[in-house]
Amino acid sequence: MDDKLQILLVDDNPGDRALVMREISREFPDSQFEQATNSKELAQAIESRRWDLVVTDYQLRWTDGITVLLAVKVQRRECPVIMFTGTGSEEIAVQAMKAGLDDYVIKSPKHYVRLPAAAHMALERTRQRLALREAEGRYQSLFDDVPVGLFRVALDGSIVDANPALMEMLGYPDRPTLLSAKAKAFFADSEKRGELMTLLKQSGLVRHFEAEFYRHDGKLLWAEVNARAIHNRQNRVLEVLCYEGSLEDITERKRVEKKLRDSREQLRALAAYLQSVREEERTRIAREVHDELGQALTALKMDLAWLEKKMAEAHNTGALRPLQDKTKSLPVSVDQIISVVRKIATELRPPVLDELGLEAAIEWQIREFEKRTGIKCQFKPGSRHLNLDPERATAVFRIFQETLTNIIRHAQATQVNIHLKEEGDKLILEVQDNGRGLTGRERSGTRSLGLLGKRERATMLDGEINIIGRQGKGTTVGVRIPLQQPAQEAKK
Repeated sequence: MDDKLQILLVDDNPGDRALVMREISREFPDSQFEQATNSKELAQAIESRRWDLVVTDYQLRWTDGITVLLAVKVQRRECPVIMFTGTGSEEIAVQAMKAGLDDYVIKSPKHYVRLPAAAHMALERTRQRLALREAEGRYQSLFDDVPVGLFRVALDGSIVDANPALMEMLGYPDRPTLLSAKAKAFFADSEKRGELMTLLKQSGLVRHFEAEFYRHDGKLLWAEVNARAIHNRQNRVLEVLCYEGSLEDITERKRVEKKLRDSREQLRALAAYLQSVREEERTRIAREVHDELGQALTALKMDLAWLEKKMAEAHNTGALRPLQDKTKSLPVSVDQIISVVRKIATELRPPVLDELGLEAAIEWQIREFEKRTGIKCQFKPGSRHLNLDPERATAVFRIFQETLTNIIRHAQATQVNIHLKEEGDKLILEVQDNGRGLTGRERSGTRSLGLLGKRERATMLDGEINIIGRQGKGTTVGVRIPLQQPAQEAKK
């Protein structure tokens, strides 16, 4: 603190004023004094300058020391005031101390030597108060500006303090509204609150504790809590005063984590589903090969064996005539075998897809679908000259096949409308049925693996699938994929 103190003396007695200046100058030799001997001089002095110290008598002809003290404190609360008087009492001293007096020195040779020490102590206490207030201001500014929610909670669960970030996180309009709530009311799960309090009581410190909390509007959010117990040592015993800590909103992180977990579960289920589909397809092909192709080949083998036997037994031209008739029927058996082979090959991959393109393949699949199920289909092609690479044409065709399979299995439909069109740089396929309509539960979760498989096919080509189902009003499957790969477009 600057040694050149600005000191105001308020006293009617010039001798006492001189005494004060002499004693204080011993401790602070460069002090500058101003004297006020009436109300006008006092008012001018208080308004004209910021004083480092005020020394006043109690008994004045025109007022009293407590009135002077209050006038000074109204103008500058931090200014230290010492009362130097010989007419006061213990009662007056107590009253003055309650009003903010820093010290009380009696006008007597025994006591006035205390003036320098009293001035020094009053100035030091003022310096400490100002430093503390400045530190509190910096702390409050930091407390208010931190983007993470900060809190202080009393032992009874009442909230002592909270920063704006916490108010915003919990959706409270202002601090008083938040402070009127109890901390336990924020926990969505009382067991989680009990777990947190147990950890705090055991170790006094909790880090990275995750729980769900209620906002002011009743919505839930996930937050990470870091908290510690604030102690006060009393008689060698640590006493918990309160708890303080931070609350950080991790709702988005938990949502992403859940989405990732769900995605992993879906991928595992999809892998198992695809393996099951492959095995089912293999079983179907094996059955067709065995039942249709196997039987035809067995019949052909039996005919050939019969011919071989009869030819060995034939001894004249008349005996060979039945053998010639049998030989003429063999091409029919071979044609049947060829037809079965073509049927199996076509079901695995229709040649029309490679030879005539996607629209022709869809038309062929529609005819096969109608013959097999009796469900009427209406196809509206939007373009006859789709420029699709084989990968994209195959993906869209397979999605179309799987959609028709789902209609057979689940839709209970009697009519299907198919629309294939170009829209900008996108190919759009829409399949709408008049069946029962998919529910929300059927469109999500690990059970909708067929839908998930179709989405994966579209995603691999930077496309998307939208499925809209209304109960009793059918389901619409919309496929949208780029006509060309981004790399091809960049080259162009």
